Amino acid sequence: MRFKRSDLPGILIAVLAPVGLMLLFLSAFEVWDHHGTPLLGFMAVNIAVGAGIAAAFSRFIRSWDAPVALLVVLLLVVAAVNWAQRTGNDGGLVVNGLKWVGVIDFLLLNLVVAVQVISNGVLPILDRRDARRRARAQAAEDSARA
Repeated sequence: MRFKRSDLPGILIAVLAPVGLMLLFLSAFEVWDHHGTPLLGFMAVNIAVGAGIAAAFSRFIRSWDAPVALLVVLLLVVAAVNWAQRTGNDGGLVVNGLKWVGVIDFLLLNLVVAVQVISNGVLPILDRRDARRRARAQAAEDSARA
C-alpha cells in the first residue's frame, strides 16, 4: 500500500494523539504515581486504540477546514474555562456559557467528522457493492436469455 499526501493527518494523529491524550489523562486525574497497578496500561491501550481508529478513518476526511476550526474553538474554550477556574471565577454565567459552548462545539466536531467519513468512506463502498450486484444480476439475466 502506498502512502499518499492525504494520509499525513492520519499519521500525525496516530503518532501525536495517544501521547497527548495520555498526558492529559495523567494530569487531569493526577495518576502520575500509579506504579504497579494495571490502570496506566489499560488506559494507554484504550487511548491508543481510539487514536488508531481515528487515524485510520481520517483518510476519509476530505475537507479539514471545519474540523480544524472546531478543534481550535474547543481548545480556546478549554483554555478559557481553565483560566477562569484558576482565577476563582468558575461559578459565573459566562463560564457556564463557555462550558456549554465547549460541549456543543465537541458535538459539532464529532458530527462534521462523522458526516465526512460516511459520505466519503462508507457510501462509496456501498455504491460499489451495489454496482457489482447489479452487474452480476444483469450478467445472469443475459445468460438466462441466451
